[in-house]
Amino acid sequence: MWNGKRKNRVKKSGLNYRTGSDIIKTQNIFITRQVKKMITGLLNEFIIQGDRGAVVPFSRIENLKKDMMDLQNGEFHTEWLNRMANHITDEANKFIPSDFSVKPCSLITVLIPSPKVILKFNYNGKLIPVEVPTHYTNWDKNNDRVLKYIIDYLKPHGYTAAKAVTLSHKLLAVHSGLALYGRNNICYNDDYGSYMQIMSYISDLPCNESPWFPIRRMESCENCRVCVTSCPTGAIDFNRQLINSDRCITLVNELPDEFPIWIKKNAHNSIIGCSICQDCCPVNAINKNNIKLGATFTEEETAELLNHKGNEPYSESLSVKIEMAGILQEYTNPNVLPRNLAMLIL
Repeated sequence: MWNGKRKNRVKKSGLNYRTGSDIIKTQNIFITRQVKKMITGLLNEFIIQGDRGAVVPFSRIENLKKDMMDLQNGEFHTEWLNRMANHITDEANKFIPSDFSVKPCSLITVLIPSPKVILKFNYNGKLIPVEVPTHYTNWDKNNDRVLKYIIDYLKPHGYTAAKAVTLSHKLLAVHSGLALYGRNNICYNDDYGSYMQIMSYISDLPCNESPWFPIRRMESCENCRVCVTSCPTGAIDFNRQLINSDRCITLVNELPDEFPIWIKKNAHNSIIGCSICQDCCPVNAINKNNIKLGATFTEEETAELLNHKGNEPYSESLSVKIEMAGILQEYTNPNVLPRNLAMLIL
């Protein structure tokens, strides 16, 4: 048993007795500081790479699930929203890759600047420009690039990351504070406007807390009706929280079904999707002319694409050209691209 003299000698030596809980507390503080330093470093890495990013606890997945379930059961429910909700509310957590063998501790959301792309098609002696909206080009390439530099940053610290493809990327970006919704339900960032791609990742990087913002719309949308009046199919309603996705060209021309008769021919403006509500938006005034030139299709390639029928594969040369164009593979369906292109140049 320690006596007073022993205690005094130790006290004079400058040493302090610490209990086991004191040591654990000190270690936790050290670990927390180290983790915060790592997260700060990762956020800086996003900026260095020309992107913007945020890290939130993996437990926030439950908030995202609730958001989607509320929308799914809400007033503006549509079949498209039902499909989206099933991706994230499924109990099997399908957004976690099967080869991700560590415990997920954080969600990472990244915004990537992505200008519109103009493809050119030679047709009957004319060179016709055709637009591809920002969300449809080089997605896989950008996703791989971001994942690589995230892993390169985390690996020396003993952590890793993987793609979380089926998460609601927009909801996560808004909740994390990187973006705000527009009235057109598209996300906007101060630096990029809406001309960006939003990627999501999971990681075992510890993250116990971070800001979590409510779902918000830009203040500039409050009294603005530009996208409402510009939408050629009336999909954007000033009095609705969500657009009417069943009348949105984007969600119609992504699918191989026949176009509804209520879509007029002059409403089509892109080989996939639609960018009218983005191009007319005052918030995008600075960025809307940021355009990248893409692949040029020969007369023969254009003719093959226009005349293509059924589910037969494209020729090897045309397949290579479509891959060069960078269009997301899921939208290069032989029943989609030929039909959409015909609406623009015939």
